[in-house]
Amino acid sequence: MPEIRTIMDEDILSLKGATEACFILGKGVTSFASMTRVGVSTLSKYASNSDEFRESLIPVDIAVEADRRAGSPIIIKEAARQLGYQLVPLQDALRSGTRISERDAHVILSEAMDVSRALITAFEDGKIDALERKQLRKELRELIRAAEDILHRMDDE
Repeated sequence: MPEIRTIMDEDILSLKGATEACFILGKGVTSFASMTRVGVSTLSKYASNSDEFRESLIPVDIAVEADRRAGSPIIIKEAARQLGYQLVPLQDALRSGTRISERDAHVILSEAMDVSRALITAFEDGKIDALERKQLRKELRELIRAAEDILHRMDDE
């Protein structure tokens, strides 16, 4: 008797969403394809929510490369969350030497304003379409990344 998969449709959609966000932050699949063992069309399938590609999930080696390119463990972090774990960054020599400053306030404000602008634009016609959702995800992840950076540096002080 075959074993029952424990990964649910919501988990798959979350992994695909993280994959898409990672590709966006990493400057897109076209430029990223040259760094991997697969092409653009295959990378696109990994982020696609269509029923046809529902079971096409990103392999771990490509996920690591994508996360590196995006500058944050977006895909791996989502996988860890689904397993009930939280990623904690290793001590980073660059981060530990950088104190929090007034510049950080400007970075956070700038990222928050980008989110605000994306939301205002999305609501202009009264509904949020797929392209607007994509833009909102990108802007929100950039804000989260900036906030997490400050949190990590606070922990290092």
